[in-house]
Order: sequence, then structure tokens, then C-alpha cells
Amino acid sequence: MINNIATTKIYDKFQTVIPIEVRKKFNIDGKGYFIEWNINKEGKVELDFVKKLSFEEMVGRYKAKTPIDSLKLKKQFRKGDFR
Repeated sequence: MINNIATTKIYDKFQTVIPIEVRKKFNIDGKGYFIEWNINKEGKVELDFVKKLSFEEMVGRYKAKTPIDSLKLKKQFRKGDFR
């Protein structure tokens, strides 16, 4: 059974507020987060809070199968060119 920790209103344009209890539990500190909306196998909505990472935060977190020119990649990333 799931415990209801808070209830929020849905405003115009379908906006709502993330309750403070949820923000504290998941360390959501402001800008740079996305909410991923999913529907599980039982048909229930599930939310995931995903923090947008900067290039510097991504460095060292991932491994490539082939060598990468990191300077070229950084320039492409800053231009928004993700090919």
C-alpha cells in the first residue's frame, strides 16, 4: 500500500506544485530537473525526478566503446550538435 504524503491542486495549463515533503526526500533543489512520467504495468502513473547534468558532471560517469576526441565532443556539445 502507498502512503499519501501530500495532495496538490492542478492549476490552469495543467501546472502543479511538487510538495515540499517530496522535494526534501528526493533532494530537488530547484532548476535543472525534469520529471519523467511513466505508466507501470498496473496502469498507475509513476514519476522519476531526473537532474539535468552539465558536461563537466557527465565526464567520468560513462564509458565509450570506441575512443572519443573529448575536445571535439565538448565543442559539439556546446553548439548543441549531438550527431
